[in-house]
Amino acid sequence: MSEREHVELTPEEDRINTQAVIAHVLPFVMWLTMMVWLGDPSGWKYVARSIAGLGLLLVFRPWRWYPRINLKNIPAALGVGFFIFIVWIVFEMPWVADHAPAVTEWYDRLFIDLTQPFKLRELHDVGNGVMTPYEVIKEGENAGMNVYDPRVTGWLNFWLHMFGTSVVIAVIEEFFYRGFLYRWMLGSPFFKIDAGKLHWPMLLLISVFFSVSHFEWGAAIICGICYGLLYIKTRDIWASIIAHGTTNFLLGLYVIKTGSYQFW
Repeated sequence: MSEREHVELTPEEDRINTQAVIAHVLPFVMWLTMMVWLGDPSGWKYVARSIAGLGLLLVFRPWRWYPRINLKNIPAALGVGFFIFIVWIVFEMPWVADHAPAVTEWYDRLFIDLTQPFKLRELHDVGNGVMTPYEVIKEGENAGMNVYDPRVTGWLNFWLHMFGTSVVIAVIEEFFYRGFLYRWMLGSPFFKIDAGKLHWPMLLLISVFFSVSHFEWGAAIICGICYGLLYIKTRDIWASIIAHGTTNFLLGLYVIKTGSYQFW
């Protein structure tokens, strides 16, 4: 890796740099902290994280350090978002599982759940001998259903969840990983590093880091690379945010259509 760039800052520039770092890092840290503290991902807890994340974004406004969205980048952003959606689901789609079960099995063994390498994920009984790769409620009137199922949480909670995953977390993660961390690793102050500077070792490192917080870590690495390249190519953080949001929104629709709650 090349030597990290560093520019001597005046006291005022140093103050602005500190503000920029906090604005990018604090919402992300809050999201992870609430994820750990709240534990079991029931519907209202995800909504609480989303509300807290949105509040911090509005307070710290990390977009202050970026130009406005360039409308000509929206088609590319939507295309990348759709492509990553396909990457995320393709090896676990029912058609692939039925016609090429070995592909699905080895994808499961190699590219899902870093804590259990080469093992198949645990399956859960939803009743009538049906097994699913996502956890279900054990007892009560909602036994056998996932905690995010609208029949459990209600449709209002479902759409609030969709807003959280398609907007709030997309904004938080893109400002943190692509806007801040990638450029911060290249130099300081990070917001003065050329957003169009391609550094493959750093891009791969950040993409691996991004994948650690995702269950489907193999797809997440590809995801991180594509969102990163989109930002580098367009120099438009909003393009990567739209791509990320598109992927998550399509995943949400796929989940509700197919019942594949392992993706949520």
